[in-house]
Amino acid sequence: MPALTIELKKGRNGPTSLACVRADGSRTWARVHPFLPIHDLNHCAVESVLGFTEAFWGLVAGGWELDDFAAPGAAGRLPPQALWAEHLVGLLERKVASDASGLNEALAASLPETLRQGAPVVTDADLDAIERLRTRLKTRWESTPAGGTLRVGFPANRAGV
Repeated sequence: MPALTIELKKGRNGPTSLACVRADGSRTWARVHPFLPIHDLNHCAVESVLGFTEAFWGLVAGGWELDDFAAPGAAGRLPPQALWAEHLVGLLERKVASDASGLNEALAASLPETLRQGAPVVTDADLDAIERLRTRLKTRWESTPAGGTLRVGFPANRAGV
Protein backbone atom coordinates (compact mmCIF):
# COMPACT_ATOMS: atom_id res chain seq x y z
CA MET A 1 0.00 0.00 0.00
CA PRO A 2 1.40 3.43 -0.88
CA ALA A 3 2.20 5.88 1.91
CA LEU A 4 0.00 8.36 0.09
CA THR A 5 -2.47 8.47 -2.77
CA ILE A 6 -2.24 11.66 -4.78
CA GLU A 7 -5.52 12.66 -6.45
CA LEU A 8 -5.39 15.46 -9.00
CA LYS A 9 -8.84 16.44 -10.25
CA LYS A 10 -8.87 18.41 -13.48
CA GLY A 11 -11.44 21.16 -13.17
CA ARG A 12 -14.23 21.03 -15.70
CA ASN A 13 -15.08 24.73 -15.47
CA GLY A 14 -12.93 25.76 -12.56
CA PRO A 15 -9.63 25.23 -10.85
CA THR A 16 -7.81 21.96 -10.47
CA SER A 17 -7.83 20.43 -7.01
CA LEU A 18 -5.32 18.25 -5.22
CA ALA A 19 -6.40 15.75 -2.58
CA CYS A 20 -4.05 13.47 -0.70
CA VAL A 21 -5.18 10.33 1.10
CA ARG A 22 -2.71 9.02 3.67
CA ALA A 23 -2.28 5.34 4.51
CA ASP A 24 -4.28 5.92 7.72
CA GLY A 25 -7.21 7.29 5.68
CA SER A 26 -6.77 10.94 6.70
CA ARG A 27 -6.95 13.53 3.93
CA THR A 28 -5.76 16.97 2.99
CA TRP A 29 -6.76 18.94 -0.08
CA ALA A 30 -6.44 22.30 -1.81
CA ARG A 31 -7.29 24.05 -5.02
CA VAL A 32 -4.15 24.50 -7.05
CA HIS A 33 -2.76 26.83 -9.71
CA PRO A 34 -2.78 25.32 -13.23
CA PHE A 35 1.05 25.18 -13.14
CA LEU A 36 1.16 22.94 -10.08
CA PRO A 37 -0.11 19.53 -11.27
CA ILE A 38 2.94 18.97 -13.51
CA HIS A 39 5.26 20.45 -10.88
CA ASP A 40 3.76 18.20 -8.19
CA LEU A 41 4.05 15.15 -10.45
CA ASN A 42 7.70 16.06 -11.08
CA HIS A 43 8.18 16.05 -7.29
CA CYS A 44 6.60 12.61 -7.20
CA ALA A 45 9.08 11.32 -9.79
CA VAL A 46 12.16 12.84 -8.13
CA GLU A 47 11.18 11.84 -4.60
CA SER A 48 10.13 8.32 -5.63
CA VAL A 49 13.28 7.53 -7.60
CA LEU A 50 15.65 9.04 -5.03
CA GLY A 51 13.81 7.41 -2.11
CA PHE A 52 13.08 10.71 -0.37
CA THR A 53 10.76 10.33 2.60
CA GLU A 54 11.14 13.83 4.05
CA ALA A 55 10.44 15.94 0.97
CA PHE A 56 7.07 17.33 -0.13
CA TRP A 57 5.11 14.09 -0.61
CA GLY A 58 6.74 12.34 2.35
CA LEU A 59 5.85 15.27 4.60
CA VAL A 60 2.23 15.15 3.40
CA ALA A 61 2.17 11.38 3.96
CA GLY A 62 3.51 12.00 7.47
CA GLY A 63 0.79 14.47 8.41
CA TRP A 64 1.58 17.88 6.96
CA GLU A 65 -1.51 19.60 5.58
CA LEU A 66 -1.17 21.15 2.12
CA ASP A 67 -1.84 24.58 3.64
CA ASP A 68 1.09 24.07 6.06
CA PHE A 69 3.56 24.70 3.23
CA ALA A 70 2.25 28.24 2.75
CA ALA A 71 2.10 29.08 6.46
CA PRO A 72 4.47 31.71 7.84
CA GLY A 73 7.77 30.12 8.85
CA ALA A 74 7.14 26.91 6.90
CA ALA A 75 10.36 27.21 4.90
CA GLY A 76 12.37 27.24 8.11
CA ARG A 77 10.77 23.96 9.23
CA LEU A 78 11.49 22.04 6.04
CA PRO A 79 14.06 19.24 6.32
CA PRO A 80 17.03 19.21 3.91
CA GLN A 81 15.42 16.56 1.66
CA ALA A 82 12.50 18.90 0.97
CA LEU A 83 14.85 21.68 -0.07
CA TRP A 84 17.01 19.36 -2.19
CA ALA A 85 13.89 18.05 -3.93
CA GLU A 86 12.63 21.57 -4.65
CA HIS A 87 15.97 22.55 -6.17
CA LEU A 88 16.19 19.34 -8.23
CA VAL A 89 12.66 19.71 -9.57
CA GLY A 90 13.33 23.33 -10.49
CA LEU A 91 16.56 22.42 -12.27
CA LEU A 92 14.86 19.61 -14.19
CA GLU A 93 11.97 21.83 -15.20
CA ARG A 94 14.40 24.46 -16.49
CA LYS A 95 16.43 21.75 -18.29
CA VAL A 96 19.73 23.16 -17.01
CA ALA A 97 21.69 19.95 -17.59
CA SER A 98 21.72 17.11 -20.09
CA ASP A 99 23.35 14.54 -17.82
CA ALA A 100 23.68 13.63 -14.15
CA SER A 101 27.09 15.25 -13.80
CA GLY A 102 25.72 18.58 -15.01
CA LEU A 103 22.65 18.24 -12.80
CA ASN A 104 24.80 17.54 -9.74
CA GLU A 105 26.97 20.59 -10.51
CA ALA A 106 23.90 22.78 -10.96
CA LEU A 107 22.41 21.45 -7.73
CA ALA A 108 25.56 22.23 -5.75
CA ALA A 109 25.68 25.72 -7.27
CA SER A 110 22.03 26.40 -6.45
CA LEU A 111 22.14 25.27 -2.81
CA PRO A 112 23.19 27.44 0.09
CA GLU A 113 26.46 26.19 1.59
CA THR A 114 24.66 24.81 4.64
CA LEU A 115 22.67 22.40 2.44
CA ARG A 116 25.47 21.14 0.20
CA GLN A 117 26.76 18.58 2.67
CA GLY A 118 24.69 15.43 2.42
CA ALA A 119 22.96 16.52 -0.78
CA PRO A 120 22.09 13.59 -3.04
CA VAL A 121 24.34 12.61 -5.89
CA VAL A 122 22.14 11.78 -8.84
CA THR A 123 23.46 9.03 -11.10
CA ASP A 124 22.79 8.69 -14.82
CA ALA A 125 20.52 5.72 -13.99
CA ASP A 126 18.61 7.87 -11.46
CA LEU A 127 18.22 10.68 -13.97
CA ASP A 128 16.99 8.27 -16.63
CA ALA A 129 14.47 6.74 -14.21
CA ILE A 130 13.29 10.20 -13.11
CA GLU A 131 12.82 11.32 -16.71
CA ARG A 132 10.90 8.16 -17.66
CA LEU A 133 8.62 8.53 -14.64
CA ARG A 134 8.13 12.28 -15.22
CA THR A 135 7.12 11.56 -18.81
CA ARG A 136 4.65 8.82 -17.82
CA LEU A 137 3.06 10.98 -15.13
CA LYS A 138 2.82 14.02 -17.41
CA THR A 139 1.25 11.91 -20.18
CA ARG A 140 -1.29 10.48 -17.75
CA TRP A 141 -2.19 13.99 -16.51
CA GLU A 142 -2.51 15.38 -20.02
CA SER A 143 -4.80 12.50 -21.00
CA THR A 144 -7.04 12.98 -17.94
CA PRO A 145 -10.29 14.49 -19.20
CA ALA A 146 -11.79 17.66 -17.74
CA GLY A 147 -13.66 16.62 -14.61
CA GLY A 148 -11.53 13.47 -14.31
CA THR A 149 -9.15 12.50 -11.53
CA LEU A 150 -5.61 11.19 -11.85
CA ARG A 151 -4.62 8.91 -8.96
CA VAL A 152 -0.96 8.17 -8.27
CA GLY A 153 0.50 6.26 -5.36
CA PHE A 154 3.52 7.68 -3.55
CA PRO A 155 6.14 6.51 -3.72
CA ALA A 156 5.44 5.83 -7.37
CA ASN A 157 6.68 2.61 -8.90
CA ARG A 158 9.62 3.23 -11.23
CA ALA A 159 8.39 0.60 -13.67
CA GLY A 160 4.86 1.91 -13.90
CA VAL A 161 2.45 4.10 -12.04
